[in-house]
Amino acid sequence: MRYFFIIFSLLIIIPLALFAIEKENAIYVLPRGPAYSHIGLGAPKLENVYLKFGNRVKIEEEYSHGSIKWYLCSKGPVHFYLPDAFVVKETGGVEYDLKGNIPIGKEVVDKWHALPLEYKPTDLIPVPKEYRAYGYESRKLLLRKEAVEVFIRLIENAEKDGVNIRILSAFRDTRYQSYLYFNSIRRYGIFQNEVAKPGHSEHQLGTTCDLTTSEIGSTLSKDFEYTAAYQWLQDHIIQSGIFLTYTKLKGKAIGYMYEPWHYRYWGKEKWEFFREKYGLFLSR
Repeated sequence: MRYFFIIFSLLIIIPLALFAIEKENAIYVLPRGPAYSHIGLGAPKLENVYLKFGNRVKIEEEYSHGSIKWYLCSKGPVHFYLPDAFVVKETGGVEYDLKGNIPIGKEVVDKWHALPLEYKPTDLIPVPKEYRAYGYESRKLLLRKEAVEVFIRLIENAEKDGVNIRILSAFRDTRYQSYLYFNSIRRYGIFQNEVAKPGHSEHQLGTTCDLTTSEIGSTLSKDFEYTAAYQWLQDHIIQSGIFLTYTKLKGKAIGYMYEPWHYRYWGKEKWEFFREKYGLFLSR
């Protein structure tokens, strides 16, 4: 029994590097923070290493420690440990159009697939003031040109039916996302599922909006689900190529909480695909 305990203790931290994992580059995504001398959030922090957003590190080895993945990293001659939640592996193989944008509907981004941190669409334009949520009129909200036109048309069609819908949040660059992510970790812990890691947020696409309505005081709230605006959206968004990303079922499957306000424009081709494949179902 004693020998079993010793073996079990040794296996608590399993070096994945034994399986010849290729070294990768990663980017630190918190606004700032320390590096650890050993594995574990309670481990001592290195006094001579202080990281900030955008710092590149090299992953030397990977370790599984409980339910947290840890990396042995290096920056120059210095070695240290970081949890997976603090870094994003550099992304390759992304296809851009001639203007440097990822084609709408072709972007792959979720909890497991990241966009390049430096990616920012070149065709972002301001959302007109009259379509911004109450209290956000002076805030600069940006969307890609095609997405702006579609969301404006959606809002205007809702107005014709007597339903108030407004845009509360739109494009976010990764530096701003970093602050939101960091604050959520501080509030809820490393396993938080409220805010996506920088590079993993659909808001970086410039085709995604958080929507609200005057029915709930133009706030960001799960109560949005119980409004006439939410019901109207469920009946009309798909015809515009817009989809609710984090549904109750899908949200649990992909590791994010349910967000009844989070809508992504996938493009006209997506709607055409759904209409051709599920036309009879959609007509009902």
